[in-house]
Amino acid sequence: MKIASIIAEYNPFHNGHAYQIQKIKNEYSDYILVIMSGNFVQRGEPAIINKFERARLAVDNGASLVLELPIHYATSNAEIFARGGISILNSMGIIDRLYFGSEDDASILKNLSEKIKRNLDDDKIKKYLADGNSYIKARELAMDFLSDEEKEILKRPNNILGLEYIRSLKKLNSKIQAHSIKRKNVNHKDDFALGEFAPASLIRKLAYEGKDIKKFIPNYELIPENNLENYFEIFKYKMIAEKINFTDYFDYEVGLENRIIENLDSKNFEELIEKVHSKRHSKSRIKRLILEILLDIKKDLIKESFAEPYTRVLACDERGIEILKKSKNKNKIYSFKSFYDKSSGITKDMLDKEILASDLYNIKSGKIKTDFTREVYKKL
Repeated sequence: MKIASIIAEYNPFHNGHAYQIQKIKNEYSDYILVIMSGNFVQRGEPAIINKFERARLAVDNGASLVLELPIHYATSNAEIFARGGISILNSMGIIDRLYFGSEDDASILKNLSEKIKRNLDDDKIKKYLADGNSYIKARELAMDFLSDEEKEILKRPNNILGLEYIRSLKKLNSKIQAHSIKRKNVNHKDDFALGEFAPASLIRKLAYEGKDIKKFIPNYELIPENNLENYFEIFKYKMIAEKINFTDYFDYEVGLENRIIENLDSKNFEELIEKVHSKRHSKSRIKRLILEILLDIKKDLIKESFAEPYTRVLACDERGIEILKKSKNKNKIYSFKSFYDKSSGITKDMLDKEILASDLYNIKSGKIKTDFTREVYKKL
């Protein structure tokens, strides 16, 4: 049995994702495992539809098994996002390949990753940070050993995450092989569509505006369930009422809390983020910090969690059950309640965060404790 894997958000699941799954089937294997973000995603926002529905759509469109990427990885920066997904895949001991979308071939990214590892000077990064640059910009400036062409490769959005996957595989001494698939027609941050393909960001924008997006997604109806603005008043309350130790959070930088507090009179998150962001503080970083505060996801939890990866099933078919049975990871979660009841330590802390994230996601609808009430979707 050859097993391929994907780390994804499917926010929402669209024709490009279906194309990627079919291409893997044609080229390599019918056994495809997906590690998917839950109800909140890496851009610092709630997913447009809930994790159970997105997992079902993935299996209905060819994935064999969808496992949840824990909330503390799914809402973190690219490095932690990638490391979290790779840690889970590696812990299973049976995954042969990781596929990801990118603008350039995986071999080019591997060579570039090695060059950066050999030459990057942390002292240079600190110097540029001290000059007021964001971490991303400081890192870019410190890589003056790269050619203009190599620097251009690093700026391409899918390549950025692809490089983090490759670094994580290397750090974990993983036997999983990285393979890239060129995105179909459009790229991640494009603001246009070509034929039946459009980036997820554009599909979300059109869906929130009530526009027709049917031609960009497989045969399902996309009705937006959530957006970040639903939590503005809750966030303001936490900022005012609670004594928050901002240094507990990964995306905090000194002084950022003052910029947020000074602008709490904003009418919504969009206005707040517009006022707070700067050359040093990107909008994505501010939104991730907001989520970290809302969900109280602290650095210590993230650091400790890598020692005990678990595999929580959201959806599967018969092939997915075969993959799960062969997995060497003993923390297999098929029935959430039974596993939760016997869990302890850092694993229980991680699961508690998932429950909180789901409850926060569903607070408007009142569907509390869905992690306990929603069953795994199994396609027969």
